[in-house]
Amino acid sequence: MIYDRGSSLFWLLLSICVSIESLRIGIGTPHNPGTGFFAFCMSGVLGIFSLILFFQTFFKKKKAKVEPLFSGTLWKRALLVLIVLVIYSRIMDLLGYLISTFFLMTFLFWILEPTAKRWFFWSLIISLLTTIISYYIFSILLNCQFPTGFIEF
Repeated sequence: MIYDRGSSLFWLLLSICVSIESLRIGIGTPHNPGTGFFAFCMSGVLGIFSLILFFQTFFKKKKAKVEPLFSGTLWKRALLVLIVLVIYSRIMDLLGYLISTFFLMTFLFWILEPTAKRWFFWSLIISLLTTIISYYIFSILLNCQFPTGFIEF
């Protein structure tokens, strides 16, 4: 309960700081938004949620069981995902978006359930679909440029 109060006040302070900075750089109007418009809106949402959490702490009856902060965290998986994301960012220029994203997605889906053999087949299918759909949306529809790598697509 006391941790919720402290964290909600921290997030409220952060939302106030972001709101002030957004106003400083200009939010524009809803029809012609400025640079800080999105940050201003999101800081308002964050401020509202932090106030809700703060006031909820006064109405809670039971105290939560206090556990160590990162108990139960699968550190090996988290570290492995971090390493793979760094490798992904480094090899995207070489392999291109399609190939590197397919490998990344396959790894991320596989790490969720590494022991199931049937799951690996589905992770390949889902990775392929995710890569193709994301490429279609961002490259074809939104005209974003991705690294092509050694294979020109």
